[in-house]
Amino acid sequence: MIAQLKKLPRAEQQKIAKQYGFDLSVLTEKPTKTTKLPGEETDIDPTDPLQPMERFDEQLKSDEEEKDPTVPERYGMKLFDSTISTFAPVGNVPVPDTYILGPDDELLVQVYGKQTAEETVTVNRDGSLHIPGFSPVQVAGLSFAKAKALISSRLSAENIGVEVAISMGKLRTINVFVAGEAKFPGSYTVSALSTVTQALFVAGGVSDIGSLREISIKRAGAEVAQFDLYSLLLRGDSTQDVHLRHGDVIFVAPVKAMAEVAGEVQRPALYEVKAGESVRQLVEMAGGSKAGAFPRSVVLERFNELNVRTLLNLDLTKTADQQVLVKSGDVLRIGLTSKRVENIVTMAGAVVRPGQYAWFPGIKVSNLLNSLWSDLHLTVDLDYALVVRETSELGELKVVQFNLGKAITHPESADNLNLSARDLILIFHHGEETYARPELDQYLFTKLKKQYPERQLFAKTEPELDEKAPLPFVLDVANLSTQAFSILSEKVVEPVRKPGIKPELPKVPQKAEHQAYLKFLLNDLFKQLYFDAQALKLSAHLTRTELLYPLLQKLKQQAKFNSATQLVTVQGEVKVPGEYPLVENATVAELLIAAGGLNDSAYLERAEITRSVSQSEVQSGLRIQHIAVNLTDVLQGAAKQPVFSRDRLTVFAVPDWNIERTIRISGQVKFPGTYAIQQGEKLSQVLARAGGLTNDAFAAGTIFTRQQIREQESMQLSKLMQQLRSDIAAKNLSAEEETAQTKPEDAIMMIAEIEKARPIGRLVIDLNAVLKADPDFDMLVEEGDELYVPYNQTTVSVVGEVQHASSHRFRSGMSVDDYLQLAGGYRKRADDERVYVIRADGSVFVPNRGSWFEVSTQTLLPGDTIVVPLDTDYTTRLSLWTKVTSIISQSVVALAAVNNITN
Repeated sequence: MIAQLKKLPRAEQQKIAKQYGFDLSVLTEKPTKTTKLPGEETDIDPTDPLQPMERFDEQLKSDEEEKDPTVPERYGMKLFDSTISTFAPVGNVPVPDTYILGPDDELLVQVYGKQTAEETVTVNRDGSLHIPGFSPVQVAGLSFAKAKALISSRLSAENIGVEVAISMGKLRTINVFVAGEAKFPGSYTVSALSTVTQALFVAGGVSDIGSLREISIKRAGAEVAQFDLYSLLLRGDSTQDVHLRHGDVIFVAPVKAMAEVAGEVQRPALYEVKAGESVRQLVEMAGGSKAGAFPRSVVLERFNELNVRTLLNLDLTKTADQQVLVKSGDVLRIGLTSKRVENIVTMAGAVVRPGQYAWFPGIKVSNLLNSLWSDLHLTVDLDYALVVRETSELGELKVVQFNLGKAITHPESADNLNLSARDLILIFHHGEETYARPELDQYLFTKLKKQYPERQLFAKTEPELDEKAPLPFVLDVANLSTQAFSILSEKVVEPVRKPGIKPELPKVPQKAEHQAYLKFLLNDLFKQLYFDAQALKLSAHLTRTELLYPLLQKLKQQAKFNSATQLVTVQGEVKVPGEYPLVENATVAELLIAAGGLNDSAYLERAEITRSVSQSEVQSGLRIQHIAVNLTDVLQGAAKQPVFSRDRLTVFAVPDWNIERTIRISGQVKFPGTYAIQQGEKLSQVLARAGGLTNDAFAAGTIFTRQQIREQESMQLSKLMQQLRSDIAAKNLSAEEETAQTKPEDAIMMIAEIEKARPIGRLVIDLNAVLKADPDFDMLVEEGDELYVPYNQTTVSVVGEVQHASSHRFRSGMSVDDYLQLAGGYRKRADDERVYVIRADGSVFVPNRGSWFEVSTQTLLPGDTIVVPLDTDYTTRLSLWTKVTSIISQSVVALAAVNNITN
């Protein structure tokens, strides 16, 4: 503001300085800034003479900052928000011929010809102009054009042979008064060429309640002009922007009526309206409606006679509704037209260019897809495609299935369907294949990053989780979540911990937050899949199940009391089991095609349809009917078995089809390896196929493991651990807690250590008897069995609570005590009454109830393991420890035996 003030003429500077009460001499001095004292809240010096101007500038800024964004803006008010460069026009602008001369105006008079002179003369207060050497000329009140003509003729008459050129010099200033609802009403000194708008700029514009359309100019008590600022703003018409004269009064009346235009218009805002203006004129003030507006259903909200809000529906395509008069307080709302397009055909799925296409009468599938090579992806299923068609105005759907390959290659066939307006064509990938899946992953990743722009989602030390690299998202349409979500939650940044400083948690979204937002993204994607252009592009990356998901949801929603859900289910030995839409005239053959075809393991002689049949009123519920189907006849076309709503087709597998069953034989056999087995095959037969044992084989130490036994041991161990925890908890609450020799924390730690052990599922066998095909020892093999035949063993191992667990060379005649002495004897917590021996084949010597001498005199064999268990009574006095340690010890010893044998 100060910089602008310095640009003004001296007279205007004095006028404004007097108006705001400051010394004008400070403009030529450098203002000093007072030092801020302790406790002061501002750096502004209250004694500064420029303070009134600063407050004026700050008021303009504060008025702009205090605007409520929820309140609609009033049109035209921004015109006065921008800072102008000067309060008056610059001095070198052209002066129009209509300019009226007055006192203090300067004229530049140039005389040439017989006499040459150049004079700058000023119009005196009496309106006369004195040119040296000539008589005075009365010019006050004359226009510039008439004054030039008068002066030129007068001088030429007084001095023959003289030509005169006249131009305007410095213009006079005039005083005008801005009154009414101006922002800063008062008297202002402006240039004589100033117009109404320029004077309004000087006064800061109109106030919040000032009218932009009722601005009157009064001269000598009479109104000489009415100025409507909307004419200038909306149409560029400045004919009413008249030039001001000295003493003119500009009066801004209060605003009388305003109406709001909201919605799909170019300038939604509050507009000042006059009496007699219509809705059509109001929309024109708002710049007209947008291309996406829906003018046939416009809502006009207004106050009725009882001053209560009412609504009026208008159709702006009708002249009568356009001519409805606008009242003060009206709100005109123009809505958005529907995004749905008439006369279109939509394609989604495994096509190169999914999207919406124009429909015309007679259009067929081949008009949109005419090349297998250029229009379809290589993973497309040519046997299965769908046309989804609306059958009523309510949007009820029916589904038609056709052969895509025939429709393209044989346009004359029945599969080349005639299409209707708003049809949806779904093209699927073969099986559960997809195309360019990383593009869909990147779309979801980008959305996630946009939702959390300030958060670091992944640790920078994980190169495989680079932001630019797509993540392996796998959509689960049943739960609308992502299987790869665990990647997002497990690879987060850990907080940095520094000594003595509280760790700062990283800004990483929680797992539930990620999952909820990804679920929202997928749900939104599926809702818009058949309608939105971006979603249609992504449809090419979806699997068969995912592409069908929105259609299945729609079919479920349109099911009514008297209309069953148009869905069928196929399960069993098909490529893509699941739910499928019930198509017109559906058969089992078409349902199998929809499921991607049969697996190699499918049993063609018999399948089964499960169908629910309604009962009579006497009976309650539904009756289930089972229908046998011969798939051979169905596939050959000999039988057409129809399917109906909610039917469930089950395709069985060929009995004993699993040709992938294998058993692994390793160690000292002639031909070790993995052998495929068949149902009913015995271990002796598989060993015969492996060539039998080598000369170095140790049959007594054979290790045979089975998955089923491993699972049983795991379940039993889990149950025992749960029971053990319960016993520990109960003992801690009992009165005997003070006498317990083991703390609860130690017991929990011991349980954790025990749980680290994993059962191996060993089965004790007599390999020599198996090789002889002894029916009492031979057995059937199962999928996943493993047989290991070690080298000949010459050692005896000692494990458990001994001083030094080790292995020793077998010596005939040595007893258990002898080997225990070689291991350093018992430890303090050893249970010397429960020592047992595990044979190399997995069998165990159970201690007899007699004396220890009976056990110690048992004959030991190479490969035996002597186990000294822990004294459970010494540690916790819980009886369950005996069972637990027995199971764990056997598993640990078996693993130790395997390690010893393999080494």
